[in-house]
This record gives sequence, structure tokens and C-alpha cells, in this order.
Amino acid sequence: MRKPALISLTVAAVGALALSGCVAAAPDPGSNSGGETAASGDTILIGAVMAETGFMSPFDTPALNAMKIAVDELNDAGGIDGSPVELSVIDTGSDFEKYAPAAQSLIDDGAKVLMVTCDYDTAVPASQVAEQNNILNIAPCVGDTIYGPEGGLEIGFSLGNAVPGEASVMAEFAADQGWKSAVFVKDDSIKYTQNQCETAAKRFTELGGTEIATYTFKQGDSIKETVSKISGGEAPDVVFNCSYGEGGGKAAKELRDGGIDTPIVSGFGMDGTFWLGAIPGLTDYYIVTYPSVWGDDSDPKVNEASATYEEVYGARPENGSMTTGNAAIEAVQIAFDEAGSWDGDKLAAAFTGFTDVPLLVGPTSFSEELHVNVDRPQRVLQVADGALTHLETRAPEKVIR
Repeated sequence: MRKPALISLTVAAVGALALSGCVAAAPDPGSNSGGETAASGDTILIGAVMAETGFMSPFDTPALNAMKIAVDELNDAGGIDGSPVELSVIDTGSDFEKYAPAAQSLIDDGAKVLMVTCDYDTAVPASQVAEQNNILNIAPCVGDTIYGPEGGLEIGFSLGNAVPGEASVMAEFAADQGWKSAVFVKDDSIKYTQNQCETAAKRFTELGGTEIATYTFKQGDSIKETVSKISGGEAPDVVFNCSYGEGGGKAAKELRDGGIDTPIVSGFGMDGTFWLGAIPGLTDYYIVTYPSVWGDDSDPKVNEASATYEEVYGARPENGSMTTGNAAIEAVQIAFDEAGSWDGDKLAAAFTGFTDVPLLVGPTSFSEELHVNVDRPQRVLQVADGALTHLETRAPEKVIR
């Protein structure tokens, strides 16, 4: 496949902005983005307020890089409604205070759609600014069902796999392996991992499993005391490590270093190889996540997209959020074709009409009440020889909410 030139992008540096940290007031009606539609030939600006650096970057960057490729390919095919598309990116550095002013800056520049970071707690200031300005806002891989009307976002959608579905698959996979008892190690630092462990525990016990105990910690904290408690109590058949990033990797290492050799199951927060080097020879570790980006996915289109990503960036995407970035651009084009307008409410109405739309991330459906996918098939990856490999694809048999 031809290597995209990526000439359609502009990247705005955060340091160049006067970032006040304040959420701007809603503008006068009709003051945003030059009207509902763009004249043919006018550039369509899509803004991205995401983390290319900082703690959210392992999850945001693959999605953002995939958006860049998708925009370039979209422009090669004629753009949207005959107009070229430009992706303008502000790197927030994962700094909560920078999201709202960065969002307002992009909207002031004429952004028709706003992409935000892959965690609800971090992204919501930018999303609220978009809502105030009637701008469709999309989180490529937020997994909390609160991203939508439940969290006050009427025109906000996530292309991610919702926690209820992900956690249900985690529990169902564990039960299918014959594992009867579990310990849950819950990272309390964000809602995603809190809800993940709570939902997995509910589904696991519903399937006849026993919850021996749940232990909590904060991202980055040592869990050696928890490991001692696990070692000194009833031996579990499986441990659920509900965490993400380096903190989740540290927890996994301390579990293994402490002699806990039982299988471990995690979700999307542990997708990627960034933490595997610290645990040589790791086995019996399973991750429920997005499509596999390692060339072995069950969908050939994912394997092709992953290969294109590697061609452009010199390495495979860090994790499966790559598929959500591509899907976000796909979804914007489909919604505009349906709405015929860049008006946020009209685009949102098109999104709520999605029923099993075949995007790269998987079949995608929304409703007026739910703006994140709960029933989408997930991938189960396993750690083998310091790498991730696709084990199986499975949809949740029952979603616990």
C-alpha cells in the first residue's frame, strides 16, 4: 500500500496558546464555524485535543496517528462533500487544565468536530466546551458509558468499547477457562478501572464464581502489601488486574515477583507491549481489548491498517486504539453524509441512527440514551514470548450495567 504523505495536517503547539484553564461561555447563535455547511472546496477543520505526551499518550497516540492516516486517505479520495479535510492537533500533555482552553482555541479556528482524549475524567473539560458551542465531540476510545447523556454530553460519542461489555467478556472468558475463584485488584485512580473491576466481579459471581477479595490501590502505588495478603489467604484461580499504563505494569510485576503465578486478566488499559519488558518470561496473562494490531487479527482489514500504520510510522501501533482513530474519521464522514450539515445536533442525530455500522473497530451502534458501544465483539490477547498474540474474538454473552 502506498505510504500516505500526510500533507493535510496542521499540528498546533500547546505552548503557543494562551491556555487560561477556563471553560469559555457559549457564543452567540450562528457565530461558530461559518454556518451549518461548508462551501464545496472550503477546508473542513477537525480539531483534536489529545495527549501525544504524558500518561494518556500510550492510548491517545495510536488513535491520533490513525486519524492522520485516515484523513490523508480521505483527501486522496476527494475529501468530504468535495472539500479537503484538515486535522489540527493540540497536544495537551495529559494536563487536565489545558483541555478546555485548547478546545476553545480550535473551535475559534473553525473546527467542525472535536476529537478528545481517551479517558472521560481527563477529556470532559474539552467535551463540555464543544457541547456549549454545539460541536460534535468524539472520544476515540473512552470506555465509560458516562460519555454521553449520562454525563451531560448530548452530542458526545465514543468509538470505544464500553466497560460493561469489556468487563463482562473478561469475566466470561475467565469462567470458560474453568476458573472458579478470583481476586480483584482495582486501580481507584479513574472511573474506567473502578467500574471495570466492579462489573467483572458482578458478572463472574453471576456465572457461579467466587469473589475471594477485592483490593484497591492508586496508579503508581506499590501493591506489595496486597500481594502478601493474596499469598497468605485462599489461593485464587485467577486475578483480575483492573489498571492501566505503567501503574498496571508495576502491579503485574509485583504480583509475579511475589509468587502469584495464577492467570491474570486485564482490559484495554493493559493493551500494548510498553510494560512487558519489565517482566521477562511472563505467561498466563490475558487482555480483553480492541482488535489485535500485531498482524494476526480475525479481520483482514485490521491487519492491513496495522501494516499501513507501520509503513508510515516505522513501528506497529502501540495498542488497539489505532482502530478507534480510524473509525472516528469513518463515522464523521458517514454522519455528515446523512446529516448534510456540520451542525452538532444534526450530526448527533445521525450518530444515534447507527446500527451495527461496519467500522474498522467493529460493528458500531448508538442510541439516544447510550453513546458508547456495549455489545461489540472484543479480542482476547495473550502474552507469549514478550509479545501479544490474538487468542480469540468474542462478544459479551450478557452485559452487566
